[in-house]
Amino acid sequence: MDARYRADYPGEFVILESKWAGGKKSETREWIPNSIVNQHISGRAACIGSDIDQSKFDYVCLQRHRGGLLSSKKLQTYGTGIISKQMPLDFTVITNNQLISDILEIGYEEKNIVYTTARNCIAHPGKFYLVPMRLNITDMASIVYLAAFDGHKEIFLLGYHKESNGGKQNWIGEITEIFSAYVGTQFYLVGEKTIMPDEWLECANVSVMDYRAWISYCDV
Repeated sequence: MDARYRADYPGEFVILESKWAGGKKSETREWIPNSIVNQHISGRAACIGSDIDQSKFDYVCLQRHRGGLLSSKKLQTYGTGIISKQMPLDFTVITNNQLISDILEIGYEEKNIVYTTARNCIAHPGKFYLVPMRLNITDMASIVYLAAFDGHKEIFLLGYHKESNGGKQNWIGEITEIFSAYVGTQFYLVGEKTIMPDEWLECANVSVMDYRAWISYCDV
């Protein structure tokens, strides 16, 4: 994985159809432009990957987070489809078809930015946004990638540790790759250090904060 940023991203082509005829391959492609300009003040983001730690910290309160004087500590929120059922997020990643149907039914995408696959973007024009430079990674990893892609300098991961359900076997390795690619970004694992994956702790740009310290640091 390479470190790439929205500031340098005009959009990308997606393949609608591939055909073989006479020994030659042809493709039908569609250009999907970058239609988001993310202007953030604090350079801080909270990625809520799961609800496993909700008993320790009710992240729903972040929808009202002001971030101190002149919003100097305000957090942009990134989350998965499960979290979007509990609170509006600044940015949501949903690739599960059932969850896509659920949010369409309640109109969540009408007031919130939802990233998904190229297939879903094409199937529902004007409803969703394409995950830039789409990688074959889980939604929990995608929201961390997006926060780094958007240029945040401090990214806080909530609901991420060994006991989280990442969706597939190598989800911890996917996030390690993001940490390793975005070396100029500081990532904070919020929670108990003893249950954090060792490979995350070995990254020079990764630190651990317990919830009490994080609440104070981010003026939550």
